[in-house]
Amino acid sequence: MMVTYTTVAVLITIFAIAEAKPKCKTFSQKDVVCTAGKTDYQLVRGLVSDNNKTTGITLRACRIYDIEYESFNDLNSLSYLDLSQNKIQNLKLGVIDEPKQLSYLNLSYNQLTEFPLGLFDQVTKLDLLDLRGNKINKLELGIFDPLTKLNFVDLSSNALVGKDLNPYIFDQSPHITFIDFSRNNMEGSPDNLLHAFQSLQILNLDRCFLKEVPSFATKPNLGTMKHLILSTNQISKLDNPATFVNLDSLELLDLTANVIETINPNIFSPLKNLQKVDLKNNIMKTIPDDLFRNMPKLISVDLYGNQLEEVSVNVFRGSPLKNLNLSSNRITYLQDNFCLELRNSGGKIKKFLFDPNPWQCACLHDLLKEVKRLGIEYNKGKYDGKRPVCVTTAEFNCKRQQNFNEMYIDMFNDVKEIHRNSRSA
Repeated sequence: MMVTYTTVAVLITIFAIAEAKPKCKTFSQKDVVCTAGKTDYQLVRGLVSDNNKTTGITLRACRIYDIEYESFNDLNSLSYLDLSQNKIQNLKLGVIDEPKQLSYLNLSYNQLTEFPLGLFDQVTKLDLLDLRGNKINKLELGIFDPLTKLNFVDLSSNALVGKDLNPYIFDQSPHITFIDFSRNNMEGSPDNLLHAFQSLQILNLDRCFLKEVPSFATKPNLGTMKHLILSTNQISKLDNPATFVNLDSLELLDLTANVIETINPNIFSPLKNLQKVDLKNNIMKTIPDDLFRNMPKLISVDLYGNQLEEVSVNVFRGSPLKNLNLSSNRITYLQDNFCLELRNSGGKIKKFLFDPNPWQCACLHDLLKEVKRLGIEYNKGKYDGKRPVCVTTAEFNCKRQQNFNEMYIDMFNDVKEIHRNSRSA
């Protein structure tokens, strides 16, 4: 039998298409899950379309670089669509018009830069929209207007510039409860960016190049918010006592890894529902005596990695504190019976982390005896004899006067350096 070159070419083409095509399986006659073929693939009608029983489609990491019209036709029951971790650079207007019951759309970790106005006009039941990890640098005014039921929006790790965002972009989506802008440049965003929100609970502004707590994150309409994440920014001070006055429902405030040096003693006073404050990895040298006082629900304070030399029980008096982290500061002593005084002043301390610090050995000895006696969990794994944990003079007693601090801090740093050199030798 003669095989022509044309026949061979056709066979090779068919084989190549078969190799590129993702392999899909259907579970419980409703959920379609696909895995990647061996080459990049343009999604076309026929792979997952034309099945009115399908409620969920997962095309995660299927090497899809483009989606053709009708790829999702006749999917009248589809509510879940995952297109994450592909290579999609743009979405044609109309490409997702057909699955009108769609409530979950995951487009994360593609290469999208913007969307054509009208893209979401037919998927008005969308509840969750995951756009993280793209290259989105523009959001057209009106793009989210049809999404009046939108609840969860993740815009993290894109190329958004806050000062270029239109303040009315979310005006028709007042029921958003979760929004993530982290890893975008949100400095200079409009003060009224979130003014339409009525029930926001979680706002993530991690790594957003912020130099101060942004006004758009503390407006009166955000009194429903429970979690505010401002970590890894460039906030240097919290000096306005009215900063958080509108956030009546706030339970978690994360200010980790900023450059905070000064805090107004009354800044947290309005936060009567606050349960956790995270201030680790800042540059605070002192804490105002009233900072965490009489906060009826405060149970966790993290001050790891600051430059504190002195922490008084008065700071926490009247608050039901359970977890306290003072590790990696410049503390050489605490007041006598520190943990007992915490409990006597309203605290319920159960976990206390305090190593490493440049402890006076006599002071550390007293503290260790106390936490053991009271059954408080501490970072005991640090006391294994393999590294220096304290320093002492010939006179073994705890000197609870601040004028001795520098001497013990210098001694501790010298011992650490000797230890480091001996290990590297």
